[in-house]
Amino acid sequence: MSGFPRRRERPALPEGFDDSRAAERRADPGGWRFSEREREAVWRAIRERRDIRRFRSDPVPRELLERLLGAAHQAPSVGLMQPWRFVVVEREETKAAMQALVERERLVQAPHFDARAREFLDLKLEGIREAPVSVCVVCDRQPGREVLGRHTIRDTDLYSTCLAIENFWLAARAEGVGVGWVSLYRPDDVRSLLGLPPWTVPVAWLCVGFPDERPSRPRLEERGWGARAHVRSVISWERWERGPDPSPATTTARRTVGSEGPEAPAWWAALAAGVAPAEARHALRVRDESDRLVKPAGSLGALETLVERWAMATGGPPPERLRPGFAIFAADHGVASNDVSLFPARVSAQVAEAAARGETAIGVLARSLGARLEVVDVGLSGPHRPGVRDLRVAGGTGDIVRGPAMTDEQFRRAVEAGVRVADELASCCDLLVVGEIGIGNTTVAAALVAALTGRPAEEVCGRGTGLGSEGLARKRAVVRAAVERNAPPASDPLTCLQRLGGLELAALAGALLGAAKQRRPVLLDGFATGAAALAACRAAPAVRDYLFAGHRSAEPAHALVLAELGLEPILDLRLRLGEGSGAALALPLLQLAGELHRKMARFDQAGVDTD
Repeated sequence: MSGFPRRRERPALPEGFDDSRAAERRADPGGWRFSEREREAVWRAIRERRDIRRFRSDPVPRELLERLLGAAHQAPSVGLMQPWRFVVVEREETKAAMQALVERERLVQAPHFDARAREFLDLKLEGIREAPVSVCVVCDRQPGREVLGRHTIRDTDLYSTCLAIENFWLAARAEGVGVGWVSLYRPDDVRSLLGLPPWTVPVAWLCVGFPDERPSRPRLEERGWGARAHVRSVISWERWERGPDPSPATTTARRTVGSEGPEAPAWWAALAAGVAPAEARHALRVRDESDRLVKPAGSLGALETLVERWAMATGGPPPERLRPGFAIFAADHGVASNDVSLFPARVSAQVAEAAARGETAIGVLARSLGARLEVVDVGLSGPHRPGVRDLRVAGGTGDIVRGPAMTDEQFRRAVEAGVRVADELASCCDLLVVGEIGIGNTTVAAALVAALTGRPAEEVCGRGTGLGSEGLARKRAVVRAAVERNAPPASDPLTCLQRLGGLELAALAGALLGAAKQRRPVLLDGFATGAAALAACRAAPAVRDYLFAGHRSAEPAHALVLAELGLEPILDLRLRLGEGSGAALALPLLQLAGELHRKMARFDQAGVDTD
């Protein structure tokens, strides 16, 4: 054998390279596996990964969050494209705006479940405000960048981004951190909210924090919404073995919040500067207290949500004796000259005077509820009426078919009048009940909603005070003409309100600002107040935290407005009176929700066995 060269060992490869030998791999093909203990840990993380909806308010340490993001960044991607980007959100203002977008889509989607719509609305689908951190996972599809694999599978970058999300989720489970994936949003709205470039895709909004629940099964499976299918039912060998694909669903195009509009005027910015988002930690404390009451968790349904939202706004549950203040704003509308109502414009002032005397529905309700009632003239025409507070800006608005409803100065003064009334009532009241009086205001509200949402006149116009078919057709034509004439941009809600609204709607927007600044909840009335609230919340999103929908009116588009606001109505009695009457009727239910929370016994007090 001396004639053969000596065999030399292969030198070790540098760190990071595969130093295994073919012989080793042939002898033990599964030798790359983890130890049994390590494998069990991996499988446990997969089995126990849950979509968390309830969170503690304890902060997630920055080092831990960065470690989880590092795990996400280890995800595989075709061509090592690494398309994921992470936007970490901690500001309450941003989270509040995102929650409003999600609540809107929840209400929009509910009817698609038909008989299961109510069950869907009972599900808790997000914890945006409770979780201390949100992470928006974005796919960066920057144009002009050539990526391996994109020409064959166009969406491979999206799939890679989903792998990053799963990495984050599994690492979080191993670290005892909860993650909730929120998917009810319109991508354009999230782009606008976070300033994302148009070529990006917001794939997931993740709520991140220490969990306030430890579900043993997925929540929807636990609630009977669906069951985990056996793995064999989703496997095909060699070829697809399923039935034909269903026809693609028909979708209706809707205008999103869209790109950022022009900056709000300085006077509005100054008024809105003091409006801070409500604090989710107070809702968490109230929920902890509610879980100790003698009842199944969550069994009071929407009443528990009312109390939690009230606590977010004020710091605690509704007081033992609510002190409501009613602010009813009255004005005339130039559009009434187009025969869009059964009643002449002069009726507005007559109704306002009767309300101030306590003779209309809102007068009777305010007296019965022991509430302070302010009927405020911000835009009536003719002589001032006794008993009606005089904060008149102008004797009615312009005809929106021919031009803007208000000048810039009139709009500002009307908003400031609403802020002034709200500030005064907040000094002696626990909450505001708002309403309006004005012949023709469902027409201006319909035009405002059409401009803000992009919906056609046919969808936003109802019969108001009881129009017949000819009157309804005339009203729709007026709304179409008004929107076309004023051409307000949806991204500029204040311009929409100034050009298409009414003086009382502008005052209502101001009242909502004033109440929110004083951390006073507001009970909204019907369609017109909802339209004003939609404009106000688009211009100052934190205002929404303080709003409660008293009822859903008979005006068809009111449901659309409430969905856009992301608010569920307390009552649905098919009312179409206005004046704040529907909101006033809901007030006792809110009072009783607080009574239940404060006065029910706890399990430890009642001697009820919880084991």
